[in-house]
Amino acid sequence: MLLTFLGFWVVVHAFCHFIQQKFHSKKTFTNSFFRTTTNRSFLPTSGRQTTLPEIHISNQPFNVRFTTNILNPYFKSLANRAPNFWKLWFSIGAFVGILTMIIGIGVMIMASWKLVTGFLAIIWKVESNSFPATTPINLNNFVKRNFIDENPKEKDDYDNHQIPGVTLPMSHFAYYLIALLICGVIHEMGHAIAAAKERIEIKYTGIFLYIIYPGAFVEISTHEMKELPCFKQLRILCAGVWHNLIIFLLGYFILNTGLFTSFLSLTLWRSVDNMGVSVISVEKNTPLFDHIKPSMVITKLDDFVLNNSLDNWNNYLLENNKLNISHHIGFCASENDISSSTDCCEITDDHPYGKAEDSSVSCFKRITTQPYEFQNNSNNNSQQKILVCLPTIPILVNVNEQRCIKDDDCNVKSPLCVLPYSPPRFPKSLRIYYKDVPWSENEQENVLLFLGKLQDVWEIVQVSILQPRWSWVPLWIPESLELILRYTISFSLALCVLNILPAFQLDGQHALTALLLWIFGTDQDLRETAITNSKKNKRRKQIENGIRYFVTGLVVWVVVGTLISGIFIDNV
Repeated sequence: MLLTFLGFWVVVHAFCHFIQQKFHSKKTFTNSFFRTTTNRSFLPTSGRQTTLPEIHISNQPFNVRFTTNILNPYFKSLANRAPNFWKLWFSIGAFVGILTMIIGIGVMIMASWKLVTGFLAIIWKVESNSFPATTPINLNNFVKRNFIDENPKEKDDYDNHQIPGVTLPMSHFAYYLIALLICGVIHEMGHAIAAAKERIEIKYTGIFLYIIYPGAFVEISTHEMKELPCFKQLRILCAGVWHNLIIFLLGYFILNTGLFTSFLSLTLWRSVDNMGVSVISVEKNTPLFDHIKPSMVITKLDDFVLNNSLDNWNNYLLENNKLNISHHIGFCASENDISSSTDCCEITDDHPYGKAEDSSVSCFKRITTQPYEFQNNSNNNSQQKILVCLPTIPILVNVNEQRCIKDDDCNVKSPLCVLPYSPPRFPKSLRIYYKDVPWSENEQENVLLFLGKLQDVWEIVQVSILQPRWSWVPLWIPESLELILRYTISFSLALCVLNILPAFQLDGQHALTALLLWIFGTDQDLRETAITNSKKNKRRKQIENGIRYFVTGLVVWVVVGTLISGIFIDNV
């Protein structure tokens, strides 16, 4: 990971150096004109006027910045086209920003309390585990698997894709960066348009990459900003989080109303929502890798039709035991094919697939109208009448196989109506019905048999409701776009709540100042340059500093506490 990080930055710096040489722009600005995060770069450190070239690249170790003033006229033109609309738009944003600030403080208080109770619970658990157990614990090897269960190997595999305290997989790292950049650009565009609406000078805008964090920034005149009435300042200061909230709502609407899928289904892909699920990829070195190929459509799992595509796929493989599914329709077989041995039905922890040496036979349960209880039945002859060993493939791997409810339904010699059998918690047989890729000549439905845990199939096979129309269409584009949209939605909401918090180096710090000036009196009476020693102004400053230090402490505690709890929990 370290070599990848260093190699990435070598490429980035080399590219930036090439661009600098190409455009003869080798000078860099001093650090005083730049900030290291998107959100706290909104207000400059000084009021000095700086003349920038139209395009400038600052190439410093692990810190690259692209700065330009080319977009300034566009922001001004956009703000002047509909001044009344923008006035109403950013006024709503100011009130929403104030409300979000209050909600954000409440969220941080709740998160802090949750961390405290979580640490207390961990301490109590550690103290309880220090006492010797009076009853031995027997962990079954075939407990249903999940991403963070008691299986040490699976837990290690999961942790390799996680950051302590963060529950996002590392395989999506590129999507995080793209989503963060989109959120930052939209955030700063809100500030820029609002500033242009209030006739505030926009010095320059830009994007940056600092270590691994991408973002955007806009630099405006601090002096002109302070001369504005308080509510106009709030319009500018809250514009960023207001735009983040709008992107969250818009993205949530697009994703959850099917507009995203509908749009892509009109281009290079088609929707298979009513047919099944389209295969995106199959994990290598697994039993299904050589049989299921990308772009195939899986139509059924056993007799469960995937007519609601992803929901049915997830429910059947992950929540099968909770679904009210009737498995009373059996398969036709012949008594002449019954194996003389019932070793295949001797299923134990050491032999989860039975003890039969012949792998082509499996255990089946005869369908009978007589009630029976074979698990606790000590009569082997009685059990053999119910459980039999039969050839697996001729019975289960056949799309046109005759189905039955009783023996008489079968049109074969010595008819036998059976169902695949495995005890609870043991690997089961799963029939996977699929159709070949659309550009193939084979349009018939095929079936293959998987013997194992249902959740294994869910982990091995990655599916979607979009299928490429042609073989040259990339499979990864719909999934990548959806992931970027989902992370943009999530990060937009997070930035909306976090950035408006009245803490140091956040927009909320300046918004709190403007809000208190607006609450405590008129703009003219409470200018710091006019009446610095008034009692009202001192009281306002005390309240402002108290809130600022309190919220900053909450933010630090939540961030640090979350990381520590993630590391501590992983090691407990």
